[in-house]
Amino acid sequence: MSIALRVLLIIVSVMNTLNILRRIRKSKLQIDYSIFWLVFSMILIVIAVFPQIVIKLAQIIGFQSPANMVFLLVIFALMFKSFQSTLEISQLQYKIEELTQKIALEEHKE
Repeated sequence: MSIALRVLLIIVSVMNTLNILRRIRKSKLQIDYSIFWLVFSMILIVIAVFPQIVIKLAQIIGFQSPANMVFLLVIFALMFKSFQSTLEISQLQYKIEELTQKIALEEHKE
């Protein structure tokens, strides 16, 4: 893994962690939602500091380059989080519809 990629991973991860902590302090992000992003950032920092882990794993799995494996894992993690968010949004929309119908029925009764 190149030095430039390692430095980029560390910088982006630290900036992301600071951004998450700032949003938690301002009560714009709940702690349970931020755990995924904090863990994600910490994993990227570990990968950047100890690239031997990624290099060995990439060799075992058969990737041409450790950077390809890092990018693939990041893409998979973000796809997973995106799917989780989509499920949650879907559930919230259903609850909003249900509450809207209940409010409309209550207003109609009055």
